[in-house]
Amino acid sequence: MLITKPLDNFYNLKKLDRFMVGHKGFIAGGCFKNVFNNEPMKDIDIFFESNADFLEAKKYYADKTDNYYLYYENKNVTAYKERSKYHNNPTIELVQTIFGTAEEIINSFDFTIVKFAYFKEQVNDGEEIFVEYKVMHDENFFEHLQRKRLVIDNQMPFPVSTFERVLRYARYGYFPCRETKVRLIEALREVEDLEGLSSSLYHGLD
Repeated sequence: MLITKPLDNFYNLKKLDRFMVGHKGFIAGGCFKNVFNNEPMKDIDIFFESNADFLEAKKYYADKTDNYYLYYENKNVTAYKERSKYHNNPTIELVQTIFGTAEEIINSFDFTIVKFAYFKEQVNDGEEIFVEYKVMHDENFFEHLQRKRLVIDNQMPFPVSTFERVLRYARYGYFPCRETKVRLIEALREVEDLEGLSSSLYHGLD
């Protein structure tokens, strides 16, 4: 189950605000486990509700040549880096392989520890229209993050990719629970196309 909350108790997310301006996208995925563990962020994945929103964001970053430069581009993402004083700047990845609302996007992720989104919502209180920042996350996000548990609650579209990610997470001390192990083994038994061993929803999902 997903929970939506106002930003009131998540002031540590304010460090991400500079990546939320100039476009209609929202941040979702693995960077939040780094934020709440006080770890450096390798990359920040920005998702969009439509291709038009993606193109608008791409133009925004491309036009801000004094602040950003194109880092790489492929069929999955367009990535930028900051020209700034910040050390260990994360890669900003604009995702173009999957579109949807924050709820739809994080519901498509496999592990509960990446089911977290930071998004903007337009609010009309009857007197004015303003933008409110909110978070949405799996109800077990913080428990599983603290216990370093890999739990698949409802989605596993690419079981081989999920298996590869389990191996990668193990290097950082995250391990699957028993139920997840059983589900993964059963899903792998059904895999017929071994050609696409690294297929995934988008490049660099973590």
